Amino acid sequence: MSTYQVLIGAPSDELENALTARFEELAEAEVVSVHRSSREVSDTVGKLPHLDVVLIHEDLGPLPVLDLVRDISRNHPQLAVILIAHEIDPDTFTSAMEAGARGLLQADATIEQLGARVATAAEWSRTLRRHLEAASLDLPVSGRRGQIITLTGAKGGVGTTTTAIHLSRVAAKAGRVVCLVDLDLQSGDIPGYYDLKHRRSIVDLVDAADDISAAMLADTLYVHNDGPHILLAPEHGEHGEDVTARAARQILGALRSRYDLVVVDCGSSITDSTAVAVELSDTAIVLVNPDLPALRGAQRLIAMWERLQIRDAKNVTALLMRHSRRNEIQPDFARKLLGTDMLRTAVPAAYRALEEASNTGIPGKLTDEGLLRAFGRLAGELGMLSVPDDESGPSTDEAAEAMMAQTRRSRGNRGDSGASIVEFAALLPFLGLALLLTWQIVLVGLTGMYASHAANEGARQASLTPNDPELILEEATRRVRAPWDEEDAFTLEQVVEQGQEYVQVTIAMPAVLPGVESPWDISSRSLVLRER
Repeated sequence: MSTYQVLIGAPSDELENALTARFEELAEAEVVSVHRSSREVSDTVGKLPHLDVVLIHEDLGPLPVLDLVRDISRNHPQLAVILIAHEIDPDTFTSAMEAGARGLLQADATIEQLGARVATAAEWSRTLRRHLEAASLDLPVSGRRGQIITLTGAKGGVGTTTTAIHLSRVAAKAGRVVCLVDLDLQSGDIPGYYDLKHRRSIVDLVDAADDISAAMLADTLYVHNDGPHILLAPEHGEHGEDVTARAARQILGALRSRYDLVVVDCGSSITDSTAVAVELSDTAIVLVNPDLPALRGAQRLIAMWERLQIRDAKNVTALLMRHSRRNEIQPDFARKLLGTDMLRTAVPAAYRALEEASNTGIPGKLTDEGLLRAFGRLAGELGMLSVPDDESGPSTDEAAEAMMAQTRRSRGNRGDSGASIVEFAALLPFLGLALLLTWQIVLVGLTGMYASHAANEGARQASLTPNDPELILEEATRRVRAPWDEEDAFTLEQVVEQGQEYVQVTIAMPAVLPGVESPWDISSRSLVLRER
């Protein structure tokens, strides 16, 4: 779960140091800003979109502190204000509550008392913010009909959850109002991929499925900073049986009426709820790996949908995962084998690039350009990036500009640190260019070293198995690390010159300079010594 963001208004260095020292002991809270006057506090609270709690000392001026509390509560009702007082008496408590404060805290409170009070206030703030956001999604009776996209794995481990998460993030960044639903009710693990904790799940909507209001959704869904609203599977898999087909139909219908896009992770098993989701969906996607077990599993799944009259095979779309030009099964063959439409974009085989994002629970740590481009193209191919014409929401460009402006404002909150920072900033491009040049020189040496090692290993293997070029290539490639061993960067040839046989390895040197692609290839050859 992300840390609570706290703003402090303290009139003196002594009070600031005392408070910040206690917050340093609280792992779940982060002080994002400290101010000396009521005017600074009032100006800053509106510029921090994810602020949860405002701590204000009663001696803060020049505006009377209760007037400041009243002003914040009126203009920013989602913020929890806690008043810090030297002594807490009934009159002070009553005045603070009437002004809109969420609580009082004594100036000499312990770390445990501070942590408990801030955590309670922050949870209240986040719950109210979700209510306000969900209320803004309420539509008139003639409202829109959102798009439902289901993703189902032909077998476990094909990447269904990862794909659902990143497609949702891409659509949300393009300005779509997105809800990500985890319908893998027995083993769904979206909280692990997002490192979030939330006490609500889809099971909490079952009893009220006949009349789901925006307030109910706001209390059940988790609103992530990346943009998607997330409806989680139950924490305990056995509770998934409570989500009947009828409840799933009503819940998805309620979400469709309030969101532009509903992305449903159906996992790899068929239940009543996932069958309903596939039946209702505008686009049903089956994810397959380029291997026969996965393709056979997809065939069985699609055939079962057709037998049970859930969905015709002609209305199912396949998505090829872990694609590489080295694979024996390529997209055209997989398409013919399945007999269904297949998305033009395939997700590349980049397992290591996903490790950090999956292990830390922060999807934003995925930086591999190949995967990011693939998810972006998939979202475009599925129509997830286009905002309907009758929507008055911002365009993708406007949303990007707004995000940039928000970033600039949040950076500006740190204040002007003087002319020295400006001068240092002017030197940063030159320092960065020098570092890039240095690293490029290092890459020249590494590429030459890998080419030499691979040629030597290839020549050794060629002397042992001269008629097995695939084994020679495999052994040579083992001496090279990514990204030097990629198919489009690494080539091996067996050449004969003047009666001597050589193994020649050519590697395209990686480029780090902006706008430069593989400046040159580096080759190395090694003599093949035949055993007599």
